[in-house]
Amino acid sequence: MLSIEDNARTIDREFETGRSIVDGLPYYYQVHLHMPCNQKCIMCVPDGRHPRDTMSFESFSRILDRISGVAKILTLIGGETLLYPHIEDVLERLGRHRMEVNIITNATMLTEALCERLIGLHRLNLKCSVDAASADTYYRIRGTDVFDRVKRNLEMFAGMTKGMEHIRRIMVYVVMRRNLHEVLPFIDFASTLAPHEIQFHPVRHVSSWSVDNGTGWHFDGAEQSCESFRETYLETMRRAQERCSQLAIRCETLPV
Repeated sequence: MLSIEDNARTIDREFETGRSIVDGLPYYYQVHLHMPCNQKCIMCVPDGRHPRDTMSFESFSRILDRISGVAKILTLIGGETLLYPHIEDVLERLGRHRMEVNIITNATMLTEALCERLIGLHRLNLKCSVDAASADTYYRIRGTDVFDRVKRNLEMFAGMTKGMEHIRRIMVYVVMRRNLHEVLPFIDFASTLAPHEIQFHPVRHVSSWSVDNGTGWHFDGAEQSCESFRETYLETMRRAQERCSQLAIRCETLPV
């Protein structure tokens, strides 16, 4: 049986040469643990009526048993990933394997105990979605008034993982017209957490949306989509790249 590394090299080589029948197995996997979320993000599920589907821990364990011999990278997503009722058990099991784990989270559920579990992973990329640099903008976009709590959680995690090379802190900011003015202040805020990367994702493909999330702000998709202010968006992303470069922070921006 091929080792994890040999299998990855095999399937990469087969992909590059365009083989239609391969010997290698996939080494990147994504597991959607459950659908529930504790926020009402305006660009996602603004009414907060998230589906309730949840994977059993037994099902997750069976999946992990099947892929552990070939998996190099595993991404865990939700809903809110860290809201999964068996998340500590999931992290404990993953900690037994030499695989890279990506977790996408809103950071509302980061506790000291959970941070200890995260630190126990072989390699972790923790992607934290915040989307604002002020409490008011955060509330309008994400539908919950927990900006200060999220800041404290992120500061705690940054402090606990300082200097740990196997932990990568990645900040994510979904850009729309409503929060465009906070892009540069967000970089300055994020820089205090010593992130390995800041990612900016544009809101798009929602021009027909007309929704609200109970915060008193009505979301007009035609106005908020980055396609509607493309030149201003691109200029702001240029300035974001420049600011991150000054701070020696890797920055990912996307075109529209």
